[in-house]
Amino acid sequence: MRARKARVAGKTVSLHIGYSRTEGGGGFQRSRTIDTPTNITMDIYQTCLQLFQENYDGRIVRSVSISLSKLVPDNMLQMSLFHNLVKKRALGYVMDEIRAKYGATAILRAKSYTLGGTAIQRSQRIGGHKP
Repeated sequence: MRARKARVAGKTVSLHIGYSRTEGGGGFQRSRTIDTPTNITMDIYQTCLQLFQENYDGRIVRSVSISLSKLVPDNMLQMSLFHNLVKKRALGYVMDEIRAKYGATAILRAKSYTLGGTAIQRSQRIGGHKP
């Protein structure tokens, strides 16, 4: 994740959904400001999932963009009383290092190995297109 690579965390998570031209185009963009700046993948995912479920109208999706804003240096974050947050942040950095060293598919979520998983096929594409 680029935020971790830049050693920053964001307080505002934004989701942009673009609809297919066959569906009339358009889309929506929504943002949510969270209590604590984060660069933890699952925290960002959960926020985006909530935004999506609150706003999606059932049309075919052509594009998805996610961004963080209100960025702060990762080392400036207040240490949480909950040690689990520190562990999650450290795990994200370790996963990024493994992917950088061994490739994008070196470490995946278990769902990627199911019939519906797409991460392995997507990793073989360049910008979403077959090489």
